[in-house]
Amino acid sequence: MANNVKNLGLDMGNSTICVAGINDKGEIIKAYTNSVYSMDTALISGDIIECKGVKLALGVGQTTLSNVDKTNREYIEHQIVWAVHSLYGSGTHYINLGVGLPISIYKAKKEEFREKIKALGTIEGVVNGKEISVNLVDVKVQAEGYAALRILTNYIDKDNTTLIIDIGMKTTDVILVEWNGKFIISNYGTTNIALYDMYKVLQDKIASEGVEVTIEQIDKKLQSNKPIIRTEKGDFNLVEHLSDALHVCRDIMKDIENKFGKTILHDKIFVGGGAEKFLGAVEGKVKNNVEVPIEVRWWGNALGYVASLN
Repeated sequence: MANNVKNLGLDMGNSTICVAGINDKGEIIKAYTNSVYSMDTALISGDIIECKGVKLALGVGQTTLSNVDKTNREYIEHQIVWAVHSLYGSGTHYINLGVGLPISIYKAKKEEFREKIKALGTIEGVVNGKEISVNLVDVKVQAEGYAALRILTNYIDKDNTTLIIDIGMKTTDVILVEWNGKFIISNYGTTNIALYDMYKVLQDKIASEGVEVTIEQIDKKLQSNKPIIRTEKGDFNLVEHLSDALHVCRDIMKDIENKFGKTILHDKIFVGGGAEKFLGAVEGKVKNNVEVPIEVRWWGNALGYVASLN
């Protein structure tokens, strides 16, 4: 069995799931989906996960953020099954799993969280009609952000302090990194201003043009190849209107400054599902921004969880 154990990193956000692993050729593979939905809110057929007598749809649906949070907490087995199937297909798999917790609760909750997941043991499920068995060999829990740091070290100037700013749907997590013979986290914090608040600005703007849309519809459109909402006044280009949320971005940076001091003194690396939208809204107005590849922004934590298993 030992030679067949695969390493997998699972990064669960409020609205998205990013997963990374290594295939039989030693290559890194990745997958991404929107979060978990009950079948009664699914709008179209997507990835359908059956586990423990409950059927859920991933990547499709209509729900509220609070319902997504609740489903994520209660049905982590479905997300694990989906992640393994997305990377390795159906059948029987033995998995070393790397997962994360927000850095603000990591120390207090990591052992409890690890034991909860490890206790799942073997998870039997069906994905899109195909049976899958996931045997959890080991589970390692890391702090979100700290995991991404493993991947970001090549982009960090050791002579400067660096803020890693992880913009999620509902919160923005920040860690302050310094070099002292090795990279250390000298401070961390969370602000409750994030992508949701930016989307609310766009939602209100679209409503003023005669159309009601949900936060989820805005998110899906921005992730599509055609980020257009049709209104009574014409096509509303979401990308072009990201700058309407500039004041929200300023509020995020002000809150970070209150916790970490003058942000202009630090280099800044933006990661997470909201990073590209934030940078699009500010249009280059962030001082000392460090450019990193989009894939590093999105999959930094998941890749870091995989690296921690080696």
